[in-house]
This record gives sequence, structure tokens and C-alpha cells, in this order.
Amino acid sequence: MGSTKKGMLCVLAAAVLWGSSGVCAQYIMEKSHISSPWLTMTRLLFTGVILLTLSFVHGDKIFAILKSRKDTFSLLFFSLFGALIVQLTFLLTIEKSNAATATVLQFLSPTIIVAWFALVRKARPTLPVASAIFTSLLGTFLLVTHGKLTSLSISPEALLWGIVSAFSAAFYTTYPAALIARYGTLPIVGWSMLLAGLMLTPFFGGQGGDFVVDGRLLMAFFYLVVIGTALTFSLYLKGAQLIGGSKASILSCAEPLSSALLSVVLLGVAFSLPDWLGTLLIVSSVMLISLDSRRKARVAA
Repeated sequence: MGSTKKGMLCVLAAAVLWGSSGVCAQYIMEKSHISSPWLTMTRLLFTGVILLTLSFVHGDKIFAILKSRKDTFSLLFFSLFGALIVQLTFLLTIEKSNAATATVLQFLSPTIIVAWFALVRKARPTLPVASAIFTSLLGTFLLVTHGKLTSLSISPEALLWGIVSAFSAAFYTTYPAALIARYGTLPIVGWSMLLAGLMLTPFFGGQGGDFVVDGRLLMAFFYLVVIGTALTFSLYLKGAQLIGGSKASILSCAEPLSSALLSVVLLGVAFSLPDWLGTLLIVSSVMLISLDSRRKARVAA
């Protein structure tokens, strides 16, 4: 198998697994009565340990960042406002609505990123980027109102956490670029998740006595942490390395679609025509942004 096909398969597999992890989280919270903050805390702690272990085995110097006071502070900042907020708000959105809606709303982050950079640089957006902003806004409108101006199809809490999740995902994607360039992706992401989990522990570590736990829920938690987070992250990194970030972004559009399909099939979530149209519009906005990035890259070359 060629490297391009291998990379595409890795990214597609990662996107589908990411989509399924949200569905898995919804199943866990519904069946076990685990709160979203407690699940966020345990997911971050376990995933952080796994990623740092993988990084250490890979030969990375995982403690190098701790020798720089400035970079350690940046890591703590990223852990709090990146890893912690993005994971917590995503699971809160699932808790207040469902996995499909949470995943689609978080997928607004690429549009937020390009709109922010256009604003900061005082540059007029290109036609594809302007179209992406419009389609993402229209998609969000259909998803949260079903086309009715006077009512919401999801709770105000779900909408609030979903929008915060999208903005935090945009921050999570852009902020750690300098740290990753110096220390590598796995060490930074691993540390940020572990530290974020530790930050939540004083507040939610004492919970757990009233949770319902059985074999299926333990398997679901294993899937969420190991398959849906650690393995998925590794697959995406490998795939993006082989085919490039722009192609990887396009293929990652399978994430909200897989989440929607799995939510309908496995959890019985009702997804109406406006929901599907809104999802497709938001997905198309990401594709427009990715295609514009590829065009700019060809022009620069």
C-alpha cells in the first residue's frame, strides 16, 4: 500500500473513531449516571498517562519542558484553557444534548480560526473562506433552530457549551504551535491532558460512590480512553504526516458524519432533516477552508 493511501486510511479511521468516542461518552453518562466533569477528569488523567508513556517509549525527552520556567507556564496555561476547557465543554454539550450535536458544533472551530486571523491581519477573506463562514453560520442556525426563528431545537445550555467548545477547540489547535515545535506533539498533548485532569481532581475526585458500573461500562470507558482518544490521536498524526494537513482536514470531515450516524443507529437519537442539512453545511465549510489552504500552498510553491 502506498504512503498516500495509508495516510488517508489512518486519517479516515481516526475521524470515525473520534466520532464514535463522543457516542461512547454519551452512552457512559446515560447508563452510569457519571457526570460530565468526572468523566472529563478521568479521561484526561488516563489519556495523559498513556500519551506520555508512548512518547517516552518513542524516545522523546518528556521532562525537557519542565526545565524552562516560561515554557512550563505556557504549558499550564494551555492545559487549563486548552485541554481542560475543550474536553469539559464538549462533554457538557453531550450531556445537555447528544454526541452528534456536540461534535458538529465543535466542528465550527476551523471557521473561527480563519475568521479570527482575517480579522487580526485586517485582510479581506477570500471567496472560499467567506463562503465557509456563511455556510457554517447557516448550518449552525439550522442545527439549533430547525429553521424556526422563535425557538431552539436544543437547550440554551447545550448551545452555550457547544459554542464555547468550538472556540476552545480553535484555541487548542492554534496556541501550542511554538511548544510543539520545540518539544514535540506527544509530550505537549500528553502533559496538557494529565495536568488538566489533575486540575479537576480537587473538585471532582471525591465523586464516584453512586455510579453504576458493570462490564459493558468498563469496556466503554476503555474504548473511550484507549481507542477513542489515545489510538485515534496517534492515527491522525501518522496520517497527517503522510498526506499533509490540508488533505487530513478534508478527510476529518468524516468525524461529525460518523458521530451523527452512530448516534442514530446505536443510541436512537432523533436526527431530522434540518439537523442533517446543518451538519452537511458545517462540514462543507471545513472542506472549503481546506481547499483554500491547498490553493494558497500551490500558489506559494
